[in-house]
Amino acid sequence: MDKVLAYAISGFIAGFGVWILVAGLSSGAPAFWACAALVPIAIGLLSAFGSI
Repeated sequence: MDKVLAYAISGFIAGFGVWILVAGLSSGAPAFWACAALVPIAIGLLSAFGSI
């Protein structure tokens, strides 16, 4: 159960980064938001697959 919760949290963090990326592409400064979205995407992927 702990692993499922850990993967769910990691997926939520990465999904939040994807949401920032999609929302930022339609904003006035898409390059800034694309760079800002890489942080939560990287953290989510590292926390999900870093222990493998």
